[in-house]
Amino acid sequence: MKLMVRTCAAALLLTLVIAACGGNGEAEPTPTPEETAAPAMTEAAPAGPVALHIGAVLPETGSLAFLGVPIIAAARLAVEDVNAQGGEVTFSLADSATNPATGLEGARRLLGEGAHVIVGAAASAVSQAFIQTLFDEQVPQCSPSNTSPVFTGQENAAYYFRTVPPDTAMAPLIADYVVSRGHSRVAIIGRADAWGNALERLLVDEFDRLGANTFSVLYDPETASYSAEVAQVVNYDPDIVINLGFSSDGSETVRQLIESGVGPERQFAATGLYSPTLWESVDASNPSVLDGMMGISQTAKGTSDFKERLTEQAGDYLAYGAEAYDCVILMALAARLVGDPSDGEAMMAAIARLTHDGEECTSYSECAALIDEGKDIDYSGVSGPINLSKEGDPTVAVYSIHTWENGGNAVTLGTETVDLAAE
Repeated sequence: MKLMVRTCAAALLLTLVIAACGGNGEAEPTPTPEETAAPAMTEAAPAGPVALHIGAVLPETGSLAFLGVPIIAAARLAVEDVNAQGGEVTFSLADSATNPATGLEGARRLLGEGAHVIVGAAASAVSQAFIQTLFDEQVPQCSPSNTSPVFTGQENAAYYFRTVPPDTAMAPLIADYVVSRGHSRVAIIGRADAWGNALERLLVDEFDRLGANTFSVLYDPETASYSAEVAQVVNYDPDIVINLGFSSDGSETVRQLIESGVGPERQFAATGLYSPTLWESVDASNPSVLDGMMGISQTAKGTSDFKERLTEQAGDYLAYGAEAYDCVILMALAARLVGDPSDGEAMMAAIARLTHDGEECTSYSECAALIDEGKDIDYSGVSGPINLSKEGDPTVAVYSIHTWENGGNAVTLGTETVDLAAE
């Protein structure tokens, strides 16, 4: 085992031990690196398929149901591929309904059914609802679409990682794009949840760095009306409004802003709201209702073959599908490496070293064969190089800026790649 890999695994497990000590107030002896390092990939490592039960807490309904379609379809494709390539994975799904309480209930049900790991949730606020439960049970969790930066370094996130980068990469892109087009008076409206709160703070800091003035108003997404918040934004008379909503609430604030004289050309949809068919949620009778509005999205990733397969199952909107696929593959590879997927600490230590400093492989079968030979691997997934940081975050982010024009047609204006490891 390379010294760099052993050091990385030791550091991660030491973090787990420290985080777990908070429950009873008694300090544990600090383990040595030899005590905390995960088992090396050697010829004695477990070989052959390992039975793994994956539970998924993902939105079939609710305001992120449109994201649930490609995410769920991609997770199922990954399970099919693992099993076709010699794996042994079962998959159970709980509908989060894009609701924290429902997500927590679903996670508890899946754990009761014997799930070794959890894929999801789609919304950061839903993951926050059950992350403590998974921490207590030492159950690994992978989210393909949580972008709130609050997870990075969070004390009870020791069993959490993600295949999508945090919004620390997106906020500077939005601010630079908006200010470069002459907008210096910016309003931010959106959800007062784990995602909206964190992204609002990042955006305010970025706009301040660029010398722009900002006004923010966040709301409870479960409230019956957002008219008071919309009125505050209108009274501020901004050059542009950044919308941190999801489809159910964000489409309503977009509609109210337009009716109040803040046209689509003065609005910008962040990742939680953007979709090519957003106009249908705003005014299904008017395809041109959003013409001139801008938005940003995580660029749909994957090879042409993967996208074609996923399109057959999910339609044309593929956001976070590649990331969901990679969550499943990484969980399956970790289970094969450690031999016992019920050992959450060993699973997380394995995951920490599956995406860098080894022999590159791009499929479950190729990577599993290398593991069985006792080799280190670097899984480069359908979403591209993942290169997880010690906090469990990918270090490469790719975003696309869009607009709507000519009767609701979504047009990509440009794509930006951010290397978080270089920040």
